[in-house]
Parts: sequence; C-alpha cells; structure tokens
Amino acid sequence: MVARLLYPGASLITLDNGLRILVEEVPQSRSVSVGLWIHAGARDDPGPAPGLAHVVEHLVFKGTARRDAAQISREIDAVGGHLNAATSREATYFYVDAPADGLLTAVDVLTDLVFRPAFEPSKIDLERSVVLEEIRGHEDDPEQLAFDQFIANVWPEEHPLSRPILGTAESILALKRETIAGHHHAYYHPANAVLSAAGAVDPEALADVVRKAIPQPSHNPAPAERTPATIRPGRFHHPSPTGQTHIYYGLPGPSAMDEDRFSLEVVNAVLGDGTSSRLFQTIREERGLAYAVGSSVSRYTDSGIWMLYAGTSPAAAPEVLELIEGELRRLRTEPISDEEIALAKAGLRGAFILSLESNGSRSSRLGNAAVRQLEILSPDDVLAKLDAISRDDLARTIDRYLRPEALHLTVVGPDNPL
Repeated sequence: MVARLLYPGASLITLDNGLRILVEEVPQSRSVSVGLWIHAGARDDPGPAPGLAHVVEHLVFKGTARRDAAQISREIDAVGGHLNAATSREATYFYVDAPADGLLTAVDVLTDLVFRPAFEPSKIDLERSVVLEEIRGHEDDPEQLAFDQFIANVWPEEHPLSRPILGTAESILALKRETIAGHHHAYYHPANAVLSAAGAVDPEALADVVRKAIPQPSHNPAPAERTPATIRPGRFHHPSPTGQTHIYYGLPGPSAMDEDRFSLEVVNAVLGDGTSSRLFQTIREERGLAYAVGSSVSRYTDSGIWMLYAGTSPAAAPEVLELIEGELRRLRTEPISDEEIALAKAGLRGAFILSLESNGSRSSRLGNAAVRQLEILSPDDVLAKLDAISRDDLARTIDRYLRPEALHLTVVGPDNPL
C-alpha cells in the first residue's frame, strides 16, 4: 500500500492490487459519499453491442454470491443510505451516499456488487426488459432523439463516441450472458478502478476496509483501446414530425487534460451558459424564440466538443440559426468586454464553490479525474487557474476552437431551414 498527500485534507492510497483510493476529509460533515469508478464506458462497447456497459451497470444490482437484489437494497436502506449508478461515454460509476456510521456497510455492499455480480440468467432476462423500457422512454423524448442524431453525426462515421449509451432495442435483445460476463471480466478489475470518498472518513481506515473487501485479481484488465475523434464539419437536416425544430451546433473542444479547458469554460459562459449569457439574452429574453437555449463543453480523455443547442418552432428556426451564427461571428470579431469576463468568472467560481458543499460532488470530482488519469487539483488551484485567465487567453482559445471550417450543424425537425 502506497499513500500520498494530494493537497491538505485529500490523499491518494494505492493498494497492492492496483486499486486507487482517493479521500477528501470533511471533518464537519456527518455523512460520507463513496464512489467506485470503472474505466470503461459506452465508447468501449464492442461495435455490434452498443449499450453493453449500461446493461452491466444495471445487472450488478441484481445479486451477488452473498446477496440478492432485495438484500442489497435493504442493507443500504437500513443505514439510511442511497445507492445508484450511471454510465457515461468513458466510465461506469457506482456510488453510495450515507450517514457517516453507515460507511462500512456502504463499502461492503458497493465492492461486493461491483466486483462479484452473479449474472444469473433469469435476472438478465428480467433486467433486459427494464432496459428496453428505458430505451422506449428515451425514444418518446424528441429532444433526446435529436441529441442522439446529433451525436451520431458530429463524429466520424462509426466512431465509438457516436454510440448510444443505452444501446438499441436490437442490440439489447441480442446480448448473451457470456458477452455480459466477458465485459465485466475484462474491465471490472481493481487496477482499472478508482474508489473515491468524501465526508466524515479516515483515509487509512477506509483503505484497510477496502483492502479486505476486494480480492486479489487473477488476471490483468483489458486496456481501453481508444482513438481520438475530430468534429465532422457540415450542415445536416433530418426530417422529423416534431412540434419543435431542434438545433445542435458542434465545434472542437479541449480534451480533459488540455490547459485551454479553463479559458474555454469562460468563453462558453459568455456565449451560452446561464441566464446572463449572450444566447439566452438574445434568443429567449429579447425575442422569446426559445425556451431552451445555451451551450456547454464536454471533455474526454483524448477529444472534446463545444456544443450549442436551441429548441424553437419550425417557423422561427431560420431566425434562430441566424442569431446563433451572429453571436459566433461576434465572438470572433469583437473582444469580450471586461464586464462579461468578470460575470462569467463569477458564475463559474460560484458554481464550483457551491459544488464543494456536497460530499457527492467532492467525491465525484476526485474519482472522475483519477479514472481518466488526470492531474488532481486542489479547489484553491482550480480557482487560481480560473482567476488567472487573461483576455489574451480568451482570444487564443476562440481562435483555436471557433473555426468556421470545423463547424458542424445538425437540425432535426419537420422543415429544412438550411
């Protein structure tokens, strides 16, 4: 076991089996949040089996050699905890939030279900139906379907980042137990995992509990074989009998470890993140053309995407497109004002500080960084990087990412406004 201080109050302990444990102590807290991160997500699904990582996420809750599904729920409920999970494009994440005196139970249940699922055939068939219902519900949401169409278009054809996280009805129906168990065997390995905790927890005591709970592995994890993706430029309309026209723009963005990630967040805040942003004020407040409008940045280990979205009536779509592209031109041709920069930084700073009030957010911040092999910054370091962003940094970032030749546009709706 090797221990290292990350910053005051936070430490990293690496066990002999390869598992990394990150702990941020919050002495005044009376609760704890514990997460287990597996470095495998939707982009690591086999090409013929989209949705596999998500199905495995579901099935580990259906029972282990020691517990059935009902017992898993009862044990967490008995300590007043909350157990859940999520699948992203690059990781699968399981977590428990509980009062501090429920930590031992939380760790024991969490490690058991993540590393020792039974995958009983009857449970697989039962949960397959649940996942199919989740897909049907997703398909009933026009905005979600439009986003899926955008993601399928914005990356080069067949790139793993374009795969739907939930999979398709066809792929889920075709999954066999050996495929599911094989995926778990390949990726659910201590050396391919991170356990993060924040709240009322002692790092060494937690490490001792985890070391006893997780067995020594009998094999090495499968390496995640990933290929960076670049934005596919172009303008595309996909007919759909929807009441709204859904507009998605995609531009290149920084990867999760690129230093420009901080300055692009400031630019993005000016453009479309929040009610003071240019897109919100121009399209919603001044003209009333959309309810949902804004922009965001998604960062992966090797790629990134800067996204803009607006949902509007088909009749207003041409005007909304013109307004969005006008704001993009304005970013390229006019310096951002000091007032807008200060406002954007204040919003980002406030959102980050408020997130630190949640043990779950603290734990997630650590685990998300560690599972992707990123530098783990202290909260003070994050705020210092944000404060240090200059006007020159913003101009350089805009030149780097806001390139007209790289612009992707997907429009989903009944009429073609292009």
